[in-house]
Amino acid sequence: MSTRPQGDWWRFVPPEQRRRRRFKAWRLRVRERLRQRWVGLALAFLAYGLVLLWLVLHLPPVVSLLALAPMILLPLLGYLTYWLLWKEFHE
Repeated sequence: MSTRPQGDWWRFVPPEQRRRRRFKAWRLRVRERLRQRWVGLALAFLAYGLVLLWLVLHLPPVVSLLALAPMILLPLLGYLTYWLLWKEFHE
């Protein structure tokens, strides 16, 4: 009896195909997870954080602040752009 959450249909899969089918199902689950927007954003922030950490450890702190500036200033610039466009079309 299988304890997998997918159900009891695994017992009907021939034993020589189970490993391949499980791997394919796992690969499809991972692919669908990576297509979600929040996962992409999290991976982007993680990659940027790793680069920033490397800069902090290997270069002077001023360079690290310059690398951190786009992460801080870009949302502010986006909000400013939104606000200016809103004012232009609503006033």
